[in-house]
Amino acid sequence: MLNNHSHKQRGFTLTELMITVVLGMAVISSILLSYLATYKGATNTLASSKLNQELTTVMELMVSDLRRAGYTASTDILSSPGDNDFNVVDMTAIEVFNNMTSNTQQTATGSGSCIVYSYDADKDGVVDSEELLGFRLSGSKVQMRTTGDAADPDTCSSTNNTWNDLTDSNLIAVTALTFNLANTSCLNTSEPDGVNDDGDGSTDEADEANCYINVPTAGSDEITVETREIFITLAGRLANDTFTSMTLSQSVRVRNDWVRVR
Repeated sequence: MLNNHSHKQRGFTLTELMITVVLGMAVISSILLSYLATYKGATNTLASSKLNQELTTVMELMVSDLRRAGYTASTDILSSPGDNDFNVVDMTAIEVFNNMTSNTQQTATGSGSCIVYSYDADKDGVVDSEELLGFRLSGSKVQMRTTGDAADPDTCSSTNNTWNDLTDSNLIAVTALTFNLANTSCLNTSEPDGVNDDGDGSTDEADEANCYINVPTAGSDEITVETREIFITLAGRLANDTFTSMTLSQSVRVRNDWVRVR
């Protein structure tokens, strides 16, 4: 006779299945959240790196070019330092304007979002229109002047001037650009001259040698030397990400002092 044995088969209960599913979902959610956090961190790092690269490149260009302002290859300035065609007042010398819209020239130690200057790029001693340069903030872009108006070079206007974009507004939005000349100084080489120039009863004080405070009289043949230092501030953000922003600042000492005979 064959003995019949009953075999009991057991599986997971509904409660056990629900617990397993919940635990599995928790593990998957944890992995997914970790991945999203890593992805977001990498994306933010890449965005910041891209913005930093763009702004740094523009800043380096402005710094290196502005250092050359006033340079001339002409040997005439060796005997007559004041005769530098690339440092002529209200023409080719460094000037700062408040902005490109009102185009108002600022004081010798003022600041603004546009600067113009020139230097002898081809070393022939002659001022060419391609040597009338400048930088300005135009909307949310930084622009460089590559050709200036020889008849009226001290301007931030677009009229008779060629300005080219240095930044791509589809990539970054420049929010600020400032050229500050507050650290620029002017020395009157005729001091001390034994004359009470400021009329305060004291002779040859320190402020009398400062030709920004005591401007020499026209035709006095006094020689002044201006040392230009430009503090540049550049700020921007990614065009499609308002949270990724950056500000860079750098001081530029112009190599060529501005010698003038008043």
